[in-house]
Amino acid sequence: MKIIPTISKIENAFQPAKEIDTPDRFAGRRQAVQDCYLALVAHGANIAIVGNRGIGKSSLARQVIRMATGEDELLKKLNIPTSERLDYMAMYFACGDAVKTSEDLLERLLTSSACLKDWIYDIPKAKVEIEGYKPKFDVGVIALGGEKRTEVESQKAVGQHSIDIVFTNVARALAEQRLAKHGILIVVDEFDRIANPSGFASFLKSLATNVPTVKFCLVGVAQDIKELMKEHESTDRLFAGSITRLPAMTDDELTEIIRAAEKSIHNFITFDPNATKRLVTLAQGHPYMVHLVGKFALRNAFQNQITIITAENIDLTVKSIAERGADPVLEGRYQKAVASSPQRESVLRALASKIARDGEVWTTEAYKVALDDNVDNSSQYVGQLVTAEYGAEIEKIRERYYRFKDSLFAAYVNARPRQYPK
Repeated sequence: MKIIPTISKIENAFQPAKEIDTPDRFAGRRQAVQDCYLALVAHGANIAIVGNRGIGKSSLARQVIRMATGEDELLKKLNIPTSERLDYMAMYFACGDAVKTSEDLLERLLTSSACLKDWIYDIPKAKVEIEGYKPKFDVGVIALGGEKRTEVESQKAVGQHSIDIVFTNVARALAEQRLAKHGILIVVDEFDRIANPSGFASFLKSLATNVPTVKFCLVGVAQDIKELMKEHESTDRLFAGSITRLPAMTDDELTEIIRAAEKSIHNFITFDPNATKRLVTLAQGHPYMVHLVGKFALRNAFQNQITIITAENIDLTVKSIAERGADPVLEGRYQKAVASSPQRESVLRALASKIARDGEVWTTEAYKVALDDNVDNSSQYVGQLVTAEYGAEIEKIRERYYRFKDSLFAAYVNARPRQYPK
């Protein structure tokens, strides 16, 4: 007799809205997990996790925090050898639109309860340092600004220091307390949202010298760490041997996500082989697409008392996702690119259908596909798709070669049904 799952179980079998934070739901990525673990045990190494949107970077970052704080369930699951359990004081921070510079980031790390704030006021040296910082921002316990100074245990308050020096001094004060055996780990997610991160590489280099037990893990959309940090000077050396580039997931890894979702609802509803293959194909290596489409397919099946999901159900689900704007960001970008032009839609879809393994699109091949839709002036529409007016979703690499800036968007274009008839 099958166990009937609750609506809550159905809704959370797939999780497109949040990162996967439990090892039992984390699929594949053995090499990436091993690389991150080795970076954690390497002295003086910072960590970078880079890759395209929807590829699973934040989920991996959550697992890094678990490993850093001594949880080895995922390491055992993936048969990754270890020598000892790690003991870091680990914290996680996701950048938002308010974080525009590296100085903004350091201030947020000092004043966020999820990061350093709650530790600072238990340690005299750190408390004195933060109270001596003059720029006006509120740490929640003491409003900083003006000429306020406090002396604790005869520690002399510092004068006006730049935020990087204040952060370094606070980090040193915390490190001296030996709150954790292996030091302090700070995971900064969505680092690429910082408009001007200049100076952060120099800060990390200085921090590595002055407080070597503090380790950063930077996560963001980029092909390499130089692109992520927008700096070139000594950047590679700061992350030598500890840059994890997340490629597209394999079909087996994406299938593992589907099987884990089925298991979480005791296989009350399952995806038949053709549905599994169809969903994996549509995802094009992006776990986010599996979670998004899988979630709505499962919801629809539960509501209609269907226990086996077919490939036809998957196609109907993708159509429904587009019509209802279930992912308003991706759908909004599609609408902007296509606008009111069936020809531009044909060219956009033709480009997405001819992406090579290296991510490039040879227009000669794409134009043949568009010609089947009776579009004989494709170059005109390609010229429009590279402009901001239509979202600038593609960019020119060299003569007759283009690429999508966001592979997740390309996957969405391929999966989504046409808006206009051919």
